[in-house]
Amino acid sequence: MARTFIALTPDKSLNNNIIELKKGLKKGMLEGKEVVWQENNHHHLTLLFIGEMEPEQTDELFQGINAIITSRTPIALEINKISCFPTPLSQAIIVEVTPSPQILKINERISKIATIIGFENPIKKYRPHITIGRFKDKNKSALEFEDLEELPKGYVSNIDVYENEFDAGKPVFKLIKTFKN
Repeated sequence: MARTFIALTPDKSLNNNIIELKKGLKKGMLEGKEVVWQENNHHHLTLLFIGEMEPEQTDELFQGINAIITSRTPIALEINKISCFPTPLSQAIIVEVTPSPQILKINERISKIATIIGFENPIKKYRPHITIGRFKDKNKSALEFEDLEELPKGYVSNIDVYENEFDAGKPVFKLIKTFKN
């Protein structure tokens, strides 16, 4: 069964910056490492992972998201570093996003909607990030990534609801609804 999550999708400019960061890693410190890289058109900043939903919960979720959209200005994102999530020993390779007040407020509002429709947010502290890859080796050593010379910046204009399933161990994302911010 598909699992639902709510995310912000980077604009083309920021997405291109993320692609360039991945290229640098592939040719640099991660050359020769077994990594399953996120597809270039599937970068997203997850606001909240919900999991499996009933159809009536999906309708309530959509109504709730529609009700919180009050601004028509793009949401600024700034990537501040590359790391592993949630710890240096973890499999997920991420770009961390500066937790701006705007992103934190949207996350809080989405979490409240999810709670109202019957889902609990298990995350104690939200750490905005975009997953760019996963190590195949679950027993890899801890990694320390170099600081970024320039902090990539960009925008998102939409709140997106996705479903994902796994096909042969690889995540497959399906955009089910976009809300224009």
